[in-house]
Amino acid sequence: MITETIPINYKYDITVDALMIKVDKYEHETSVPLTDDIIMDLNEKGEFIALEILNAPHVLDTTPESLENITNIDLTVKVNDYQIFINSIFTLPVKDHEEIKATNATTTNDINIPFMDARLATA
Repeated sequence: MITETIPINYKYDITVDALMIKVDKYEHETSVPLTDDIIMDLNEKGEFIALEILNAPHVLDTTPESLENITNIDLTVKVNDYQIFINSIFTLPVKDHEEIKATNATTTNDINIPFMDARLATA
């Protein structure tokens, strides 16, 4: 059961073409590639602390300008004994309106990340 929403912030770095979404207390210990372009970062306790999306304009089918001005991000992170699942929903400004873009990533939990069922969102 999801009990609270954890606040996150983001930064799109156009020079490396990567979107970094992270919790405030970012203490990186390890990274888990979920796909070729989506990487989950964990702290020393194995808790989610960040999501990196490489080639972000391509992955989200949008422009770098929209990624620099994201209106809202809503992430769901679920981990059980067998798999890791992340669902990301972005509200992006596009010209004179906003668009919703989403991406999902799933992989096996072969490094024994502890159970997690969290909702994270921009403040």
